[in-house]
This record gives sequence, C-alpha cells and structure tokens, in this order.
Amino acid sequence: MSTPQPPRSGDAAETLHLADTPGYPLARNVEMPDTLGYPTGSLSFRLGALQVRPEGRPEAVAEETRDGVRRVTHRIPALLLTGRYALDARPDEIREIDTAGNLRPLSQEARQPTLPAGARAVAPRHPDDDTVRRWTDRADAHRTKLMKTENGRQVLIEYGTHNESYFDVFDGTSATCRALRKKWAEKGITQRMSEHTYGATDPDTTDGRPPVNDWQDPQEGVAYNLHAWRQRTTVVTTLSTEAGRIAAKDPDKADRFRKAAEASERFSKAVQQTGNDDTQTTPMTQENVYAAIDRHSGELPSVCAAEMARYDGLALLAHDTAQAAPEGHRPDWIAHSDEDRAIIQEIGAAAYHEEAQQAPPATDTLHTGACTARLTDIRVTTHLDPDGTPADVTVELPHLALEIDDGQWRGAAADVARERLAAMRFVRHLLRDAVAETVRHAACTGMSGYAHPRLGRS
Repeated sequence: MSTPQPPRSGDAAETLHLADTPGYPLARNVEMPDTLGYPTGSLSFRLGALQVRPEGRPEAVAEETRDGVRRVTHRIPALLLTGRYALDARPDEIREIDTAGNLRPLSQEARQPTLPAGARAVAPRHPDDDTVRRWTDRADAHRTKLMKTENGRQVLIEYGTHNESYFDVFDGTSATCRALRKKWAEKGITQRMSEHTYGATDPDTTDGRPPVNDWQDPQEGVAYNLHAWRQRTTVVTTLSTEAGRIAAKDPDKADRFRKAAEASERFSKAVQQTGNDDTQTTPMTQENVYAAIDRHSGELPSVCAAEMARYDGLALLAHDTAQAAPEGHRPDWIAHSDEDRAIIQEIGAAAYHEEAQQAPPATDTLHTGACTARLTDIRVTTHLDPDGTPADVTVELPHLALEIDDGQWRGAAADVARERLAAMRFVRHLLRDAVAETVRHAACTGMSGYAHPRLGRS
C-alpha cells in the first residue's frame, strides 16, 4: 500500500472520523473454539476507530451551468480509510453472563464521528408552503374530475384504501423509512418532476397541454418515466421490507403494508399496459390519461407471493440473494434492472443495520485487527447558489474493497466468518455510504483536502 501524501499547499487536510458500526450478524449455529464455554454460537462483525484522510490535493475538473444552476466538479486523487475490526461471538441461547466489560474491545481506539448523524444526512430543500398548496389544490381538482366517472371512482377507492400505509412509511422513524425519504428527495428530481406535472396538467382546461411523461429533468437529465419507475420501486421495497421487519411484533400492520405493496405492483403493471415503464415512453397528455382510465376494463393484473418476495430487502440480504435477484418463471413479473436491485439492496441494508443495532450484544471477541481500504479518483460535484454558496454536494466513490488482517484466524468459526464476509457485499455498501456522506459534508463545509480548491478553507 502506498504511503499517504498530504495536500501540497494550504492547510493540512483534516482527518475525518466515522461512527463505529454495530455488530453485523454473520451466521448462527457455528462451531465455537474449545476455549469458549458453549459448543455453538452466533458470529458478528463490527468496525471501529474508522478514519478517512485524503492523499494529494483536490483538483478542479469541470464547470457547467444547467437550467440556471452552476456546478463545479473536482477530484480527490485518493482517500485512505483505516480502522479496526472485531469478530465477536455469543451463545445461540442467550443467558446471563458477566462480560466484565469485554463487549467493546475497540472502545479505547474508537473516535467520535466527525459529524453527528443528523449533520451527515442529506438536507433536502423542501418546496415552500405556497408550492405545496398549489400542488395539493391541483391534485384535489383531479380527484374531483375522477369522481365524475365510474372508473375514476374505482381508481380512487382502490388506491385510497392504502393511503394510511403510504403515510406510515413516509412518516416513519425506522431506518427503512428514512432511506425512503432520502431516495425521494435525492438531487431534487422528484420536486422538479412534480412541478412539471403541475404545469402539464389542469383538469379544468383542455388547451393542448404537453404530454405529462415526455420530459427530462433539466439538471440531471433523467427521463420522467425512468425516475417514476425508480421511485415506485423505492415505495414497494420500503413497504415490503417494513412488512417483513415488523411481522412478528405487529402482524396486522405488516399485512396492511404487504397489501399496499401489492396494490402498487398491480398499478405498475397496469401502467406498463399503456406502453410506459423505465425502458419505454408512450407520450400521454392528461386527456390521454383520463381516456385510458375510462376505457379500462377494471381488471387489474395479478401478483403472487414469490413475485413480491423480491422486494423484501431485509430477507434477501439475510439469505444472501439480493444480488442474484432471480426473476422466476412468470413472464408477467416486472423485470428488475440493476438500478432496481441497487435500490432494494440499499433499503435492505438500512434495515439490516438497524436490526444489528438492536441485536443482543456479543459476549466474546474471537479476533481483532486492522482494516484498510484505498479509494482512488473520487469525484465531487458542488451545486452553487447564485451567490456562489454551496447548496449541495454529491460524491461519487469507486467500489470499496476492504482489506482485513485475518492472518491469525483459525478454526471452523474463522472459516465461516471469512466465507460470509466475502459474500456480504452490503457491509461494504454501508461503509462506502458512510464514507461518502462524511466526505460530502466535509466538502460542503469547505474542509481542507475535501472541498473544491476555489471553495475550501485555506
């Protein structure tokens, strides 16, 4: 591994500290070393004392203006991530054990994160009250018009049935629900798409308004249908993952979430029948949409349990099938793109992280050691307000390959741990996200070594 090089000018780059991770479950019913007082147990893996520092100084790469928004992009030659790991164990059957303080072998080396969780989160720019009022009034006007036809009334009844479930996941406090809100607000695309929809529709006029779905986001270049499809995957995945997560403690609510997810999937299939999904666009004005509703037979496509199981991100991660994403044998299933699978994995990883935080603590530590990763050619794009102040920052990181010093691992438990860690891509995904969020905030606040060379502190 190359020796880290500090920035060559200006202030020395600050080292960023990441929060310790919880113990991520690896496997159960694993044969334990003879030195422990139980023959089989559960393994978990956690990281601590995580630090990120840059190699080299930031370099300006590009500058552009889209739809009146100025963006500047720079690169950080490399980031070096260092930390410590612990491979922990506990009995399969939890019993009262005096652990003598050995639950946190990394605590002496652990650091407080550079940024608290709230600061690391993306701070979306929500529409103001007047905008929300305009959008709500327009939606109410569409509901009024739909109520004038039988098919329109059936549409409102069918999907109004699940409004409580949709509200619950958008307003929820779980990691899964927070991931939904983050995806929904990401890069402001949904907000600009909503404003376009408002302008392209008005149920009180038929004055040749443009097609609703023949649009590209002026800032990100994402097509209307593609973004809508990504967001519908996000909602169905959140509902399905939450249903699986709470099934044991709140079966009624879980059933309600599953039914809402199924309704969303059926609606998506009905939309596909109009020639619209993430891969195709049949331009439709608001009059075309109303006509399609009036012509509809009222029969919605069916869905099955195996089809919907593809959206339970937590279950897929637990069984290590998120990457395989089998499509099954039904030709009428909605095919998942790589982007769909990434969304399912991201939401599943958020749920898994929270489950790990709430799991019983380990009672023994089998191994500790160093871990490192080196990420190269990091691209950072800063969106600037008219006065030149950074409004938001996006960070593009390459694949994170975490190197673990496991040279002293021996025995059956070690073999299982190696195998599981190699397969658990989402652990690296979570770590990569944590690095990206911390670097994003460092760049946005002008920290030396991370911000654009013209915007950083010097």
